[in-house]
Amino acid sequence: MGSYKIGQKSVKAGKIDVVSTNPMLDIDSELIERKGAGHPDSICDELSSLISQKYSAYTTEHCDGMVLHHQIDKLMMIGGKTEVAFGKGKFVEPIIIVLSGRISRSFLGKKLPVEDLIEDVLRSYFAAKFPMIEFDDTVKIIDLLTSYAGPGTLKESKGSIANMFSPVEKTSVRGYEDVVANDTSFCVAYEPLSPLESTVIKLERHLTSDKKRKENKWLGTDIKVMAYREGINVDITACIPQIAAYVPDYEAYKKNLDMITSEMHVFCENELPDYKVNISTNTKDKYETQNFYLTVSGASLSGDIGVVGRGNRTNGLITSRKPMSMEGTNGKNPRYYAGFIYAVCTKKIAKRIYDETGFSNIVEIVSQNGGMLLKPWHTRITTEADANTVKQIVEEELLKIPEITDEFIAGNLVNH
Repeated sequence: MGSYKIGQKSVKAGKIDVVSTNPMLDIDSELIERKGAGHPDSICDELSSLISQKYSAYTTEHCDGMVLHHQIDKLMMIGGKTEVAFGKGKFVEPIIIVLSGRISRSFLGKKLPVEDLIEDVLRSYFAAKFPMIEFDDTVKIIDLLTSYAGPGTLKESKGSIANMFSPVEKTSVRGYEDVVANDTSFCVAYEPLSPLESTVIKLERHLTSDKKRKENKWLGTDIKVMAYREGINVDITACIPQIAAYVPDYEAYKKNLDMITSEMHVFCENELPDYKVNISTNTKDKYETQNFYLTVSGASLSGDIGVVGRGNRTNGLITSRKPMSMEGTNGKNPRYYAGFIYAVCTKKIAKRIYDETGFSNIVEIVSQNGGMLLKPWHTRITTEADANTVKQIVEEELLKIPEITDEFIAGNLVNH
C-alpha cells in the first residue's frame, strides 16, 4: 500500500516558500463556529468518509491491494417529516440519503458489492447514533453514483483514464499507474488553536459524548456552537436539541435547558479563566407559539438538509477570521485526491512545526492538476520558526503521504 510511483511530468513541482513573519498578529477578535455531531452537514461528512473508508478497505483486500477509483463527496441528506409533541415523536415520511458522485463497480470483469457496502455503513451508523430510528421504515437510499468517464477522456484514450471505473488490468488502476494529483486544490492548516477555538471543540464534544448522553437521555447531538470574542469578552450562543420521548412537558424542557446552560458556564469558566464568558442557549425558543427545539432523534433529521463540504473544516471548526479552505475533503479518493491528501498533510506539517519549534504557523499547499502528488506545485509556510528546520519538516511529511492512505483505510482518519 505504501509505495508510490512518481511519473515523469513536465510540470513545475516542489517549490517551498517560508515567509518569516508572525501569522497570528490580529488576535484581538475571533468568530468561531462548530457544527455538532448531529448537524445534518456533519452527518453527511461522516457518512461520506465512512463509505469511502469501507469501500477502500474492501477493494484493498479483494482487488490486489489497491484502492479503486471513487468519490463519495457529493452525498446529501434530506430530512424526513416528523410529528413531535412533549413525551412522543415519530417519523411519518422517511429520511432520504442521496449518494451522488462516481465509483468503480467492477474490477477485472468482476462486479463489486457496492450497494451492500453502502447499506452496511448506513445501517451501522444509524444503529449506533440514532437507535430510536427504525432503519427499514425511516431511511431511504437513493444511489446516483455513476461510473462515467470524466472530461479529458477520448475515444482513443488508453490506460487508467479509459478504464477508470472498470479496470480491465491491474497495471491501469488510477492512482497506481502514475500517481499525480487529480485536480488543482488549495488546502490550509494552522497551529496552534486559540484557547477559545479549543474550548469550542471541547465543549461540543463534551455535550455530545456517549457518557453525557447516557447521563441525560433527553440530550440530542445537533448542538451548534457559535463563539464571538472581542478582547477578553466572549459571547457564545448554542442550540441544544432535546429528544421528545424523554421530555414529558415544558417544565421538564426548561429544567433541562437551564441545567445544561449552567453546566456550559462552568465548563467555559474552567477552560477560559482569563475571559469573561456570556452564554445564550436556544434563542429561537418561543413559548407563546410553542416553538421549542424538540426532536424525534436529537438531530436535525426532520425537514433540514445536509450536504458534504458545508460542515466543519478539517480542524473541526469554521473560522471566518483565520485562513481556511472551502475544499470538501470527506468522501474523496484517499489515494491521490489532492483535496483530501493535502488537507491531512497540511495539518500534520503545521502540528510538527509547532510541536518541534514552539512557533505558530500557517501551512498552505496548492496542487497542480497532473502534478506529482509527493511534490506539490506550491507549498507556503508563514512562521517565525527557522526556515531550514521548517523546510526539512515539510519535505519529510510530503514523503510520508502514502501513510495517509493507509491511516484512512485503517479507520484512523474518518471525518478527521
